[in-house]
Amino acid sequence: MAKVLLCDDEEALCRGMARLLRSASYDVVIADGPGGLERLDHESFDAVVTDLRMPGVDGFGILDAVRTKSPSTPVIVMSGSAEVPDAVRAMRSGARDFLVKPVDLKCLEEALTAALGLSNTPAPVADPDPDPLAWRDRNAPWLLGNHTAMQSVFSLLAQVADTDCTVLITGESGTGKELVAKSLVAGSARAKKPLVAVNCAAIPSGLVESELFGHARGAFTGATSTRTGRFAEADGGTILLDEIGEMDPAVQSKLLRLIQDGVLRPVGDDVDQKIDVRILAATNRKLDSDVASGRFRADLFWRLNVIPIEVPPLRHRMADIPLLAEHFIRRFNDKNRRAVTGLSPEAVAALKQYNWPGNIRELENLLERLVILKGTGTVGLSDLPPNLRHTSAGHVTPLANVADLPTDGTDLRAILEAVEDRMISEALERSGGNKNRAAELLGLNRTTLVEKLRRKRTATTAS
Repeated sequence: MAKVLLCDDEEALCRGMARLLRSASYDVVIADGPGGLERLDHESFDAVVTDLRMPGVDGFGILDAVRTKSPSTPVIVMSGSAEVPDAVRAMRSGARDFLVKPVDLKCLEEALTAALGLSNTPAPVADPDPDPLAWRDRNAPWLLGNHTAMQSVFSLLAQVADTDCTVLITGESGTGKELVAKSLVAGSARAKKPLVAVNCAAIPSGLVESELFGHARGAFTGATSTRTGRFAEADGGTILLDEIGEMDPAVQSKLLRLIQDGVLRPVGDDVDQKIDVRILAATNRKLDSDVASGRFRADLFWRLNVIPIEVPPLRHRMADIPLLAEHFIRRFNDKNRRAVTGLSPEAVAALKQYNWPGNIRELENLLERLVILKGTGTVGLSDLPPNLRHTSAGHVTPLANVADLPTDGTDLRAILEAVEDRMISEALERSGGNKNRAAELLGLNRTTLVEKLRRKRTATTAS
């Protein structure tokens, strides 16, 4: 019988969880924070479950005590808040799992079972001050960029890659979300195990369940043989659920059960299959808005959103454009047997003044075209597409350009919008994506800036 220390200052909740665990044959000792520390001084436990926010001694104090006295003892942390810093700090301190209150009691039991299966292995303790760029160079050299907005991403990756926590990767189309997922796998103990990527938007709604969970022979018309689903293919490794926001609501409940219980049931089968899969999800949608509208299940969102990582758009990291351009030119020279030597300063300036609605994917496609067509030498301003040359001309000295009205007239609205877009992009770049600081630089209220960004995103999506 495994002995579990349960620490929580909410007595009624603590008793309820203790009853469940005792019915599952656990020997449970309950205590508040200070009482938990005292128990750890005099007794040994097979596992510890602790609330994070407690008076006197909080969950981090319990974690530190366990790591000092018995580093092989797994700790599961519970919190009424899903704040990223709390989850990251708990994982870095050696927690095996992070559960958001109100905790599903069945889920707690499953988490304990999984943790006790790993209890003979000391919990890995992350480097207390990892160098994000050094981690990137060591584990994910394909993630290019030195901008502070990207360093924030590298820092999160360095902290959570070697855990089994679920990660939700968000960002606009073309920002490199799949490369971030690849980096999480590369820095984990599952690096040599399968990484199965599933585009949820590309699977017909009637086949999603079969594609993900598999099906038994005869489960439906046309099911002439048993099929292994994508989760079973990823067993022992990692699955990336790309475009998770497009998942059919009927399938969302089955995915939630799989995350909670660690089991799947193929369509048409009556037997559950236990699997060990780390789940990564990616989306360009605002899932919190979809939750508010009822389009996406709130309980599934919180299960996926244990560690959110937002990949910045290219317009928020313009300083990385020369580095990215050099990389793509080198790659496409090799691929297409060309000898382009680089970009002229004027061409680089023009690229930095464009808004990049398609992000890095758009930049990559542009540079492949330029390398093929230019062939040799340096790409200059005149080699760029007209829209980029026009953008450059409209931004070098914007006030001078509009001081004199051309004889054939002009599009004042387009000029003003272009100036505004450029100023907002530059303010966000200087502030590292901090909207409060960017609003200060522009002399705007933060709400005004946020609304301008929202309208711009809406216009880009509509186009």
